[in-house]
Amino acid sequence: MTTLVAVPGIMSDHRTWQGVIAAMTHQFQSVHVADTASDEALAAMAARALGATEGDLVIMAHSMGGRVAMEMGRQAPGRIRAMVLSSTAAEPAGPGESEKRYARIAEANAGMAAYARHWAPKVVSKAGAENVGLLSAIRQMVEDCPPEVHARQNLALLHRPDALAYLPQFTFPTLLITGSEDHLSTEAVHAEIARALPDAESQIVPGGGHLLTFEKPAEVAQVIDDWLMRRQLS
Repeated sequence: MTTLVAVPGIMSDHRTWQGVIAAMTHQFQSVHVADTASDEALAAMAARALGATEGDLVIMAHSMGGRVAMEMGRQAPGRIRAMVLSSTAAEPAGPGESEKRYARIAEANAGMAAYARHWAPKVVSKAGAENVGLLSAIRQMVEDCPPEVHARQNLALLHRPDALAYLPQFTFPTLLITGSEDHLSTEAVHAEIARALPDAESQIVPGGGHLLTFEKPAEVAQVIDDWLMRRQLS
């Protein structure tokens, strides 16, 4: 049995991937949405997702979820048939990041609604920032995230491992997708990840921002469908 595991990013839940999954033509025997809200470390999030599933996995992961997916690949490489990484990165924390993350935690603790209003326009394209319905849906998802979960996720990211050190050990195929207007997980960031992987392909979705799966679900689904078919992973 092959299970599709959908891994959301920071302050996100099943809504991250629901539009993509609904638009995909490839069907899986089961679908599991990983819990990225309950643990204080990426490795623990990965272990939780592995423990909640059985058999072979195809993983689709976004942003912080991509780092969780990489940890899943490190912990159980024999179970991974394929991995799709959307709008993510693999490097360890850099200078000054601690101060920035603690500032974000403080801002969110002061009020998730205000934090959501400030954050949502930054993670979509220029056109997406003018889409009232899209911004409203993103803000609602962020507001539904308790501040303590946001804090845990930021600290998990702050103490993340250098995934680039172990990515060369992956033997399963990996697809990297980012938006042409993603200023966080850029084409160059994905290219660095692809160079570290033995079997990787990178694709760019035109007009997409960082929250790509939310903004362009049909386009992302088509890219994934085509890749799964070409790689005979359906």
